[in-house]
Amino acid sequence: MNKSESKFHNTAVKMDDALVALLEHKEFSDISIMDVCEKAGVNRSTFYAHYENLYDLLKETQERAIAEFFESFNMSLDFSNMSADELIFITPQYLVPYLMFIKKNRKLYEVYNNSNAFPIGDMDKQLIENIFVPVYAKNGVTDRRVVEYMSKYFMSGVTAITMEWVKRGCEDDIMFICEVISICVRPQMKASQYAV
Repeated sequence: MNKSESKFHNTAVKMDDALVALLEHKEFSDISIMDVCEKAGVNRSTFYAHYENLYDLLKETQERAIAEFFESFNMSLDFSNMSADELIFITPQYLVPYLMFIKKNRKLYEVYNNSNAFPIGDMDKQLIENIFVPVYAKNGVTDRRVVEYMSKYFMSGVTAITMEWVKRGCEDDIMFICEVISICVRPQMKASQYAV
């Protein structure tokens, strides 16, 4: 990356960070380009050199957060050496990094899931490709349509619980939310500490 590319990138990161900071205090619909520029310390012409509108910035900010999530989650897990019993999605191994990411990016996640302005399936696609496809294949489910339906079913339930947790300000302990998800997906499991 040369100096001008680095400067361009650093300015984009500043604007991403400014948007995230503004979302802590304002609804996305109440944020203006001027708000972002003031918070990032850039002028409007710099904003328009990077984006057409706030939705472009929002999309980039979400893509950056998703990339950070996948890097922190270690998407290079070697599923081929794991047994089918080890490949259960509702264990803390899978849920804790996901829930920590959601808690850290709570406001961005709310906008991401409530916006009709652009497609929101990027993270879902990456989860399906990097986790669901190899894990379901390990369990003998290889029909792509079946994998996509099963993945969507699973993710819809987890998303519903996660959105409720986010609405409550992520106040409940992450391990509690892991237990709730586990009970919903596998009701025969007894939750240790939080059994109802």
